[in-house]
Amino acid sequence: MLSRVLQPVRQPARFYSSSTNFLNTFMSSNEKGPVQLSIESKISEALNPTILEAVNESHKHAHHEAMKGVTNKETHFKLTVVSDAFQGKSLMQRHRLIYGILDDELKNQGLHALTLKTKTQAELEK
Repeated sequence: MLSRVLQPVRQPARFYSSSTNFLNTFMSSNEKGPVQLSIESKISEALNPTILEAVNESHKHAHHEAMKGVTNKETHFKLTVVSDAFQGKSLMQRHRLIYGILDDELKNQGLHALTLKTKTQAELEK
């Protein structure tokens, strides 16, 4: 019996040019725009978090098909929120709570996607 070792199919690497003006002038990760400031303010006010980290990851998604022609530099954020307001809530309820708080940013200010990490202080200390 002949045995064959299957080799993974290699896909050609995809390279994305930063030759467009949009990508060349993209916000540095240290700059905070109005959407990020709004996110931080609203989450802080509503949830009184012990930890709040908002990272603008829009530059990682600028080449995606859905982002073609979009000039907003604040479309994708990774949020880490530690708050006792999450006590007794499921992951889905926590995420819905944050989406509700950021409703205006999502509907009117160009926020497209959130990556959420939501914990209580007790869960963080485990």
